[in-house]
Amino acid sequence: MFSKYLPQWRKRLSRLEPSEKTVPAKVEGGEVVRSAEKVDAPDLCISPRQPLRQPDFNQSQYNLGTYLAHRMEEIGVKDYFVVPGDYNLTLLDQILKNESLRMVGCCNELNAGYAADGYARASPARVAVVMVTFMVGGLSLINAIAGAYSDKLSVIVVSGCPSTKSLGEDRLIHHTLSTTDYDQALRMFREVTASSVRLDSARNASAVLDRTIIESLQRSLPVYIEIPQDMFTIPCARPTPLILEGPAPPKPEAIRALSDAFSRCWKRATRPVVIVGALARGIPQPLLMDFIARLGCPVLCQPDGKSLVSEDHEPFAGTLWSGASDPGVERLALESDLWVVIGGRWSDAHHWGKAVHNPRGSDRMIDLQNGYIGMPSGERIDGIPLSATLRTLIYSRITTKSTVAVESVNITKPTQSATPDPDTPLSMSTIVNGIKRLLKEKDTLIADAGDSWFNAQKVRLPPGADFQMQMIWGAIGWSLPATFGMQLARPDGRAVLMIGDGGFQMTAQELSTMIRAKANAIIFIINNLGYAIETAIHDGPYNYINNWDYAALGTCFSKRWHAVDGSNRFAAQEESANRLVPEVVSVRVHTAGELQAALERVERERDKLAVVECCVHPTDYSEGLRQFGAAFG
Repeated sequence: MFSKYLPQWRKRLSRLEPSEKTVPAKVEGGEVVRSAEKVDAPDLCISPRQPLRQPDFNQSQYNLGTYLAHRMEEIGVKDYFVVPGDYNLTLLDQILKNESLRMVGCCNELNAGYAADGYARASPARVAVVMVTFMVGGLSLINAIAGAYSDKLSVIVVSGCPSTKSLGEDRLIHHTLSTTDYDQALRMFREVTASSVRLDSARNASAVLDRTIIESLQRSLPVYIEIPQDMFTIPCARPTPLILEGPAPPKPEAIRALSDAFSRCWKRATRPVVIVGALARGIPQPLLMDFIARLGCPVLCQPDGKSLVSEDHEPFAGTLWSGASDPGVERLALESDLWVVIGGRWSDAHHWGKAVHNPRGSDRMIDLQNGYIGMPSGERIDGIPLSATLRTLIYSRITTKSTVAVESVNITKPTQSATPDPDTPLSMSTIVNGIKRLLKEKDTLIADAGDSWFNAQKVRLPPGADFQMQMIWGAIGWSLPATFGMQLARPDGRAVLMIGDGGFQMTAQELSTMIRAKANAIIFIINNLGYAIETAIHDGPYNYINNWDYAALGTCFSKRWHAVDGSNRFAAQEESANRLVPEVVSVRVHTAGELQAALERVERERDKLAVVECCVHPTDYSEGLRQFGAAFG
């Protein structure tokens, strides 16, 4: 079994044999400086990011604002999200000088943060920037940044704040809690970021800025940067190339301990499985697939790890998600005597409080994480990056095991669904099948918290498609602005969203920004007249909401200007751009035939934003959600 994959990893393995190799060094002057040295094992000095390309942006004299604009381009940002306020306006003027960056004005700070979250997930550089104003802006944003922290995303928050003079005076200023304690936002953000700083010294502002950006990139976590108004235009030295150090090479004794401990467990195992979690998104997919082929056993993904392993790949067996799993998948996992878990997380949302589905402390789990490996015996081996762990084990002398064929465990395979009668009332199964047919390579499927989580797992992704959900933070409504961010960051494909009507009402305003930005995402609004996930957990009158004409929002959010101030060049530019915004594909569907017609139009008009309101019966939700509700109720 899996024999067709063995030549792939053997060919790559041959490139890892001891030889004269070049080991990455620092980035200097925009170039990668490498030194040749003899290595006796796989090249484990793996940089998590490509060398930084130097920006086109260039100033004869830099200030702190243009210095920041330079760094934003250098780290790979192309779009940045903004809510203007009186404390950040002149900073935005400085950022606008870099024409390689696109400013994206959002309707509110929470949505801007969610959009940045989505952008950081999908961007090749895996980083996003969001700019807000002091306190009222920052504290509206903090919920979104907590979610980004939960999923280990590099989101750089830049907040304009009062001048250093105002901060040093004993007087009340606006956008405060009526106190003269002006460090409150810094302290609050300290709990949800890797670093929370204020650039209030001309002597070291650029150095602190660089250090904070580097920390966000290297730790893959949000950071918060406050800049006083009088610091925006202070002169700065020309930026030198930003140096990002790769992870330190693991110690030889750690590599030996890893190889020995893994080999002992692997040798004893008779029915091993690989389980891939969301934290494996930080490693190159070819390396992940080589490791899977090297082991040879069946592969399962956690729900938030969906798309990390191609669902057409022979060893892929399905999604492991407590009671929402296919019975065959659950049986395969529970009968296994060894779980090799790559980047897994085990929150209650993953295992639903069932001890049998939570392997923490289990004597059958090898836990491969970035920076450490946990063995079934309780032994922990520290100091090895996840990519280096996989390369070490590919190179080690372990036996490829294909003792359990995926076909032998009676896992439900996808079948071609019969086409329903056009007049059949719309159902969730019809919607799921329609989305399956719609998705293409390079598209991204996004699921909002709720029944969309469970229905999205039923969608078999084509090779090259991505999947995203916010599983641990689980903010209802996150996905609409996040979809916008993902569409901007990955424009070669379309972002396809599944969101309930309750979630949509949380963040609906950002549909307006998507129209303005000409984003061609596809939004399926599942109108089941309330919060289905809350209903499944514990029903009550608080779970029901006012019904909207969702399909009409595509029109009402894209009205032409009713007046033009010709004397204002900014307003005139916006009005001119407003006239060029394409019509939105916006439809409401009640039947299978109407859905088919809507999907055909969405396919034809690929350059347009599409809003498909799907009217389903309130009781039509998945069995997975029913069981989830029972577990949490």
